[in-house]
Amino acid sequence: MKKASLLLASLMLIAILSACSGTSEAPGTTTPEATENSGNTAPETGTTTTPESTPSAEEAKIIANKQLVLNMYNDILNGHQLDKADQYLAEDYIQHNPYAATGREGFVSFFTPFIKENPDYKVNMRGMIGQGDLVAVFTTPDTSASTPSPGTTESNESSSNTESAASTSASTAVAPGAVVDIYRIADGKIAEHWDVSQSAGSTTDDAALQNLLPSASTEAKLADTDRATVAANASFVSNFVNSFFNEHNTDIANEAVSENVTQHGSDIQNGRSALISHYLTQFRSNPNSKATVSNTIAEGDLVLVHSHMQTSDTDRGNSVINIFRVDNGQIAEMWTLSQPVPEKSANDNTMF
Repeated sequence: MKKASLLLASLMLIAILSACSGTSEAPGTTTPEATENSGNTAPETGTTTTPESTPSAEEAKIIANKQLVLNMYNDILNGHQLDKADQYLAEDYIQHNPYAATGREGFVSFFTPFIKENPDYKVNMRGMIGQGDLVAVFTTPDTSASTPSPGTTESNESSSNTESAASTSASTAVAPGAVVDIYRIADGKIAEHWDVSQSAGSTTDDAALQNLLPSASTEAKLADTDRATVAANASFVSNFVNSFFNEHNTDIANEAVSENVTQHGSDIQNGRSALISHYLTQFRSNPNSKATVSNTIAEGDLVLVHSHMQTSDTDRGNSVINIFRVDNGQIAEMWTLSQPVPEKSANDNTMF
């Protein structure tokens, strides 16, 4: 009787231990342990299933486009290896610079005599931004060299571009300035190009030249600003440009522009009131003035807008690049590069 009682007690103890340990399921039907990637449990706070450094497909495309453009500058514009043009430029490359013929051959024909005459020619890359299939590059000429830049030679149309008339004599060189080049990439090659430059007057001081352009990375990477913020900045600036320059609604600046906005490359003084006052005068004198946007690129806290600005429908106008730095939902800094549209062009693509 005692043995039976002991046996019964032992069996009860085993059952209790088994229930507590979770091993009461039938053999072969155990549930696999939940892991971070199994979908059975949410990842712990602060962890992700994909490393943050892994770019999305869209981001990877922008990075690859930047690397392509960066390599082109190293090999061709600064390395003078024009025989590599077919590695970087599409055969039907569309040229919007009015002083160069369109097509890859037009590019090579444009730079060949200039580089031969100016073997020390180089540019300083000040930054790159990219979005979608577009990459914008900010450059100034290498002021340590004694040769002019093709973007800073004077022509009958006052050309001042990175790819302006190479046939212009070096003896007519004017002071160098800042240049923004925009490239569209398709199928792994540069398919289209626009550029605008801003003269620096008589200065050759590198710091003064650099002040004409915003600071941005020159590496093939993306700014760490989240994409939602970048998209919001682009929409905000696009709305501002349309309302301000097309509808002549200067009141929008009271909220959209910082009270202490900083200006670069224009004759406008710093501050919101100076901006409003300047354009009130412009709009009253030119009630039909408008800005037709050609390209917009946003990355980090910068939004670049390339437009055709005209005082009227009959005005040839200027090719203008405005770069806005957005901070806390307001435009905190502005850079302006403007170049007159010439009467004649070496191609039929217009500057836009």
